[in-house]
This record gives sequence, structure tokens and C-alpha cells, in this order.
Amino acid sequence: EPIQSFGRPDPTRPSPTMFAARTTAAVARAAARRAQSTEAAAPRMHKAKDAWGEIAKTRPDPGHPHNCFEPPYSRVTSVLAVIGVVCSGYGMMYFGMRHQQYKQGYWK
Repeated sequence: EPIQSFGRPDPTRPSPTMFAARTTAAVARAAARRAQSTEAAAPRMHKAKDAWGEIAKTRPDPGHPHNCFEPPYSRVTSVLAVIGVVCSGYGMMYFGMRHQQYKQGYWK
């Protein structure tokens, strides 16, 4: 049975004016926190491009490039790694499917 409010607004439903006031207040708080760029104040730019020569002097000598996998590769290790990854991936998918089939009663 609905609550009798005797002409008063339903307390469980927010009024449109309360919603508008809360939304306006939230937008105002967000606008106050956020720095707005205007035509008078241009956006701040990074200054590294001006000091690049000094920054480059502090870097160590690069030497030779360090790739993630540097040759020479062991052919046996590479083949075993690929076979292991493919088999383990297939095995996980197969045993996951097998578990679901038994769980849902399709396989007994």
C-alpha cells in the first residue's frame, strides 16, 4: 500500500529542483578545481625541447642495442618452447571444455 503523503511531495523521490541544484553545484565544483585556459593565458608547454642539448649530455653511451632476444638462438630450445606453448594452450582449452561438458551433463 502506498504511503499517504497528504499533499506533500513523496520523500522517496528527489524533486527536479533538488536534482538541478545538486547538478549545478557539482559542475561548479569541478569547474573551480580545473584550470581553464583562456585566450589571455596560453596552455603551459613542456620545456625539455629548450634544454635538450644539456639533457643529452647526461645520458650514458648507448653502446650496442640490447634486443630482448639476442642471437644466436638454440634451435632445439626454440622448437621445444613453441611446442610447449601450443600444447599447453590446447590442453587448457580442451580440459576446460571437458569440465563444462561433464558439469552440464552432456558427457557422463
